[in-house]
Amino acid sequence: MVSLQNVTKRFGTRTVLRRTSLEVGDGECVVLLGENGSGKSTLLQIVAGVLEADSGVVRTPRTLGYAPEKPDMPEHLFVREWLDVIASLKRARWTEADVASIHPFLGVKIGALSLGQRQRVSLTTALLGAPPLLVLDEPTNALEVPSRSALVARLGGATALLATHDRELVDEIGARVLVMKGGALGEP
Repeated sequence: MVSLQNVTKRFGTRTVLRRTSLEVGDGECVVLLGENGSGKSTLLQIVAGVLEADSGVVRTPRTLGYAPEKPDMPEHLFVREWLDVIASLKRARWTEADVASIHPFLGVKIGALSLGQRQRVSLTTALLGAPPLLVLDEPTNALEVPSRSALVARLGGATALLATHDRELVDEIGARVLVMKGGALGEP
């Protein structure tokens, strides 16, 4: 499902990823652990297609669901409008069932949402269209217990690559764990 071979990424003179290789199989959930600044988010952004690698080979499915750590959504739009934009880009349709967790916010402007509500909207947009791969950066940040439980249930059996500091989440989803340190991946 995901294959990275010898991927390197630099920002100026700083090397953020160092010849990083990773395989994520169909139906597998892989969690990246590591300190802030270790390269986790950069790796996820490369997998999601937000950034390009400077070198190496990146293979991912044509479609995927991506939720960044800090979602950047247009604050002037209503949540319903934002869902329409994302669904259009994904060539998908959303139904009331798809947005059950954010249904109360559909008529609210994104700028008026709390951090936890924004996170729920971001995760919902990642899930729209039932993508074959989920790429999630710190997905449990600011989530209350019911939303967190729903996310854990959704990750069961999903193909996913995520970065988190939430060790409890790692145990709950039974993911394969890799540790990122200094831009390189290793076993825990």
